[in-house]
Amino acid sequence: MSLFNIKAIKNEKGFTIVELLIVIVVIGILAAITIVAYNGIQNRAKTQSAQASASVLQKKIESYNASIGTYPVDATNANYTTTLNGQTESTIVSTGVALGAPSAVNGTKTIKVSLCSTAGATGYKLEYWDFGTAALTATPITGNLNSTTCAAWTALT
Repeated sequence: MSLFNIKAIKNEKGFTIVELLIVIVVIGILAAITIVAYNGIQNRAKTQSAQASASVLQKKIESYNASIGTYPVDATNANYTTTLNGQTESTIVSTGVALGAPSAVNGTKTIKVSLCSTAGATGYKLEYWDFGTAALTATPITGNLNSTTCAAWTALT
């Protein structure tokens, strides 16, 4: 290698290690922001899906009432499901909705049904999983409420 070649190599420009580290850190920060934003969007979508499932169940319960003239009053999830599936208009078999305890694992299709147990009051309450708060929704869907306020709810077992 001649002296001329060594001087030519010294004059070549490139990135320093500090510049490369700064670029890597900036890319890492942007990736972290993207992941957090994506998770938030995903959680909102799952919550909206769970809310839609609860709305479907509400429509099926109201269809049962329109067909039979009363609301189902079964005490267990299995019997309540069987009662709804007994009528063509209110069947929930094809909807994929299940009755039970919603969680982060099954929360988009599992709905908690509670019946009003206050004397003189009637109604049902449908709760679904809120993936944003990682808990049951703070605003359940209610139906068949009469003018008497329901102070106590009994969940189906």
